[in-house]
Amino acid sequence: MNAFVRAVVRCSLNMRPETDVWGVTDGWKGLINNDYRRLNKRDVAGLGSAGGTVLGTVRVPELAARVDLQEKIARNLHENHFDYLFMCGGNGSIKAANVIETILRREDMMTRIVAAPGSIDNDVCNNIGLSIGFYSALDKSLEMLGWIRDTASSHRRVYLVKSMGRKSAYLAFYAGIATGAEYVIQPGENIDFEKLAVLIGERDRDTRIIVSEGYDALTLTEIRETLENIFGQRNLTHEIRTVDMGYFQRGGKAAVTDILRASWVAFRMVKDAFRNCESGFYTASYIGDSPEVLPLYIAADDAITSHDDIPPEVVEMALALR
Repeated sequence: MNAFVRAVVRCSLNMRPETDVWGVTDGWKGLINNDYRRLNKRDVAGLGSAGGTVLGTVRVPELAARVDLQEKIARNLHENHFDYLFMCGGNGSIKAANVIETILRREDMMTRIVAAPGSIDNDVCNNIGLSIGFYSALDKSLEMLGWIRDTASSHRRVYLVKSMGRKSAYLAFYAGIATGAEYVIQPGENIDFEKLAVLIGERDRDTRIIVSEGYDALTLTEIRETLENIFGQRNLTHEIRTVDMGYFQRGGKAAVTDILRASWVAFRMVKDAFRNCESGFYTASYIGDSPEVLPLYIAADDAITSHDDIPPEVVEMALALR
């Protein structure tokens, strides 16, 4: 997120020095409360690789149902003479942006909204691009899974590791591929625990099973107990531990690919804004990639723009690597 903020500020002020750039404090909460601060290039110096967001972000779940708050945000943007609102966020933020955009156009207000995907889950319009923050969270996952493997190997343990990702398995699955985890339990998967127990038994020293956040049939503890019961019936002993690495997957130094894509997407957005573009959704899979800008109402429709399941060819590759 900080790389995105930095790029919007620096591109705007370098391309048109007379531009006023304001940062919204705490996201949607700041838009409701008219909480802004003017930003210059010095304010964003050194932010490219910093984790999190210097502007802050606060969830406002009631915004989805409160028309009065939606209209207040639109009115605040218009009355403060903001030409454009640049935003980077997840599914909820894209949907909220679409609602605010609809009000702005209906009331013939001046502000346009340009949005980009920001999510460690890689579940925002992933049919056409990648979410900013995904590879940063993946880097943290690889580091933690490496630590866990050291302990698992030394003590010959089995680790059940919970990963963030919401309904998408991308973060858990890609982390599993990159670190050589034995299995990744995906959201909605019907697990054959007997086969999983055989897989664990085939390992010589360590086993790591990654459990996606969206898998809700059993808790980590219940999965552990299920496997312990199977091993008990087979007169086998395996020490099984559980770890939730979700607390550590956010924050920390940003991955270089996220920094570059955030900078590229922000540059495109600023450049188009100076050409008086309409509201829209911007994304990219790599620096230099320029997919078609989507109307916000399309970007907000998950059925059209997004998928949760891992593509079959990626699953096939993972099985070949096992």
